[in-house]
Amino acid sequence: MNFFTGHKTIDLFQPAIEVKKRLKKVKISGVSRMPDPVDFYFNMAEKLTDLFHDFRNTLFIEFELEYVNTGSSKWIFHMLHQLEKLANEKGMIEVSWLYEKDDETILETGQLLKSELKIPLTLKEI
Repeated sequence: MNFFTGHKTIDLFQPAIEVKKRLKKVKISGVSRMPDPVDFYFNMAEKLTDLFHDFRNTLFIEFELEYVNTGSSKWIFHMLHQLEKLANEKGMIEVSWLYEKDDETILETGQLLKSELKIPLTLKEI
């Protein structure tokens, strides 16, 4: 899995990942409809942890997903929960969850994540 090279990656089942080092930001966009997202999000959590340290204990994560299946939602939560522990110990992680005005499913997923996590998570209508 070769994401996090600083360039956008495109896949029909996995979200695109874009690292903006100067901004200490990672953008996750597109769709997440993998039948088994465990490895993808486990690896992403490891890479985000590395970036958190590389960015001197600061990380901004922006989600702009068009579709998220149930398994991906679960693993996004687990990934953010792991990062939450890291932020509580050593620094700051902020999450933006972007959703389209009429997309209640993506909005509700963001609302659920916000209610279950202690890291700052902002819901933004686009």
